[in-house]
Amino acid sequence: MKNTKIIAVANQKGGVAKTTTAINTGVALAIRGRKVLLIDFDPQESLSQFFGCYAAEKNIAGLMYNVINKRDCNISEYIVHNEVNKIDFIPSELNAMNKLEKDLISVRSKETVLKRAFAKGKEIIEKYDYVIIDCLASLNVMLDNALTAADHVLIPCQASPMSFGALPNLILQVKEIQEELNDSLSILGIVTTMYSRTNICKNTKEMIDNTYGELVFKTYIEQMSAVAESPMKEKAVVLSSAQRNRVSAQYKELATEIEERA
Repeated sequence: MKNTKIIAVANQKGGVAKTTTAINTGVALAIRGRKVLLIDFDPQESLSQFFGCYAAEKNIAGLMYNVINKRDCNISEYIVHNEVNKIDFIPSELNAMNKLEKDLISVRSKETVLKRAFAKGKEIIEKYDYVIIDCLASLNVMLDNALTAADHVLIPCQASPMSFGALPNLILQVKEIQEELNDSLSILGIVTTMYSRTNICKNTKEMIDNTYGELVFKTYIEQMSAVAESPMKEKAVVLSSAQRNRVSAQYKELATEIEERA
């Protein structure tokens, strides 16, 4: 897609600040003057609801059904602009996404539907510097679609032993997609999230750093109340006016690292 960078934010383990990371890195990049499109690819609709969008009639599943059924695919009809955060997104919808996952089983080239949707909307997609896909927490055909459509994978990993233990399976799936469907896919990096100064967090972060080396971003994201509160505000943490909001600064630093790597 020309100079557009498509990033899948993925981890099959839930509760790792995946959606928070997708939103705040996206908004942080927008603050830097980049044009960003977020894709809510999770049936839970967390990203969509953060921006005040509930049960959207025009959603990413509908766009993909247009591809499956060989109908016109005007991607611009599915894009919603959020003025508060100065960002565009395509919403998800619970029932449509769950139905799509089941229907994909019988679809030819089922892993490439999202990629084909982007190709059909190439003129629109190429207007963006970044397309960031907030993936669902699962290793299934929906994740395969996101990875097949992406250039890079950004992996948020909570500073906990269970989250660390889930990384090998995700990395294996990325490698399988690289070998079979998308040889240009790369792991952009692993970002440690929800970090606090407990011994468990410190030890887990050390294991992540030692195991994955240069794949790990220098920036890590702390566990702070601002992250938990932000969904109620419909305003990204990176837009916080609190001068001491370290999480805001950390996501801005992560955006800098993403630009250096992508």
